[in-house]
Amino acid sequence: MIHYAQELYEQGKTYSEIAYEINEKYGFFPHIDAIRYHVKRKQQPKLSKQAKLKNEGVTKTLVISDLHCPYNRQDIVDIVEKHKDEIDTLVIGGDVIDCYSISSFKPLDPPSLITEMISCHQLLKQIQDLTPNTKRILIRGNHEARFEKYLANNRNELSKLHSTNILREIVGGFDDNTDRQNGVVASYKPLDYDVHDEWFYNDKGVITCHPMTFSRVAGKTCQMSLDYFVERGFEFDAILVAHTHKIASCIKYGKYAYEIGALCLPQGYAETGKLTYERMHNGYFLCVFKNGKYEPNLSKQYYLWFNITRYIQS
Repeated sequence: MIHYAQELYEQGKTYSEIAYEINEKYGFFPHIDAIRYHVKRKQQPKLSKQAKLKNEGVTKTLVISDLHCPYNRQDIVDIVEKHKDEIDTLVIGGDVIDCYSISSFKPLDPPSLITEMISCHQLLKQIQDLTPNTKRILIRGNHEARFEKYLANNRNELSKLHSTNILREIVGGFDDNTDRQNGVVASYKPLDYDVHDEWFYNDKGVITCHPMTFSRVAGKTCQMSLDYFVERGFEFDAILVAHTHKIASCIKYGKYAYEIGALCLPQGYAETGKLTYERMHNGYFLCVFKNGKYEPNLSKQYYLWFNITRYIQS
């Protein structure tokens, strides 16, 4: 009788219908609670948060920028961990690596370029491990451009072996032979990121960009970015602006623009009495799309505080 009740349940019968069927076949009318107790209900597969959102037509993109490895905030992995189950795309909007050692500045004791590359690779590897089912995009910023200038200024027959985009060098994998004399070689395996050589990337109508110039006036870079892409005929709904290390926003042409802040530590050169440097803002942005359309009311700018006493001594 229990076996028969199970078959009926798997056919989609309700508990009441099962009771009547059993009564017709066996001449016994069981209590509905007894059927509920004996019938084994099939466990529905548990959907991930990301799958549930997709069923509702919702997708999310996490946009972080200006990490400046190895001078990045130590909670970047925590930020990705917080959002990993709800995003299907991660965009890192330039200045992923600082390239301080090959900058035009003359530091007293800079880290080597290979040290910076290792730090960047390790952070990107941690992020990759947290987001196995996520599309990951890297765009280049003005600090990545330092590598191309470095190759141009140190041109030789080996220059053509390298990409002009240092992010490709890092993501493509590399060896550290700095301890070659002792036969020690550290290998850093290729990573799964889509590296764009452009300074901007359009994700479902939201452009993440890393302009080479910016204004000190709050929100002015937002306006300039909107002007740039509108005048050139780009189709988009919003722009996320990196590079400025500020948080600001504006609306123009019926479109949205946001300066999304940075995820690096405050730089020591900004606290040397030069009043032209403004306090930086730490933050990132979470884009929400409904049926492939950007939703400004559901999207969110995150502002992060930092300890003002902690600076990079550079």
